[in-house]
Amino acid sequence: MNAHRWGADGPPLEAYSRVTNPQRFASLHDVMAELLDRLQREFETERRAAYGLDPELEQGCNLSRPSIALLPRHIGAAPLVVAFSDFPGLRVRFGRWYVVAFPTCGCDACDETVEREIERLRSLIDNMIAGQFREAIRVRADGTEWKESEFWSISARHKEELRLDQAHARELLDAGSRSSYQWVPWPRRK
Repeated sequence: MNAHRWGADGPPLEAYSRVTNPQRFASLHDVMAELLDRLQREFETERRAAYGLDPELEQGCNLSRPSIALLPRHIGAAPLVVAFSDFPGLRVRFGRWYVVAFPTCGCDACDETVEREIERLRSLIDNMIAGQFREAIRVRADGTEWKESEFWSISARHKEELRLDQAHARELLDAGSRSSYQWVPWPRRK
């Protein structure tokens, strides 16, 4: 949220349910398409495009085009899956469990800009392809389950923890045998 725009009192309540200009995010689609093309040229990946490519990622999202996945040829490198919403915006899966939207909200109160969203998107992708990304499902001493994700670089660190209900944690873990991933860098094309 941009405190300068709204002042000390913050945004008016009606701004939270209003999206005055969703088209301000339209360039996210073009930027993401260019990023995917560049990543495919520079790194050893397999590209897949289809509707229904990642049902969880696409759920509740009207797609404007098929989702795209870039799957690194090294099994220890994190996959990247992108769903293009007609909002317009993006939903992106980094690795196995980390899903994030660009913009996060889009309402007038949050006052997100396409420039900041592009910067955030590029930062997360750069960290992931450099192998500076890890994620895990953890059970804490009190028995609660948490999904943890962390991206880092020399200048910044982004860590996120989300509490899961037990059934959802089991669902996530049942799909595979591992509960944590320390992803390695994407292999470059020779």
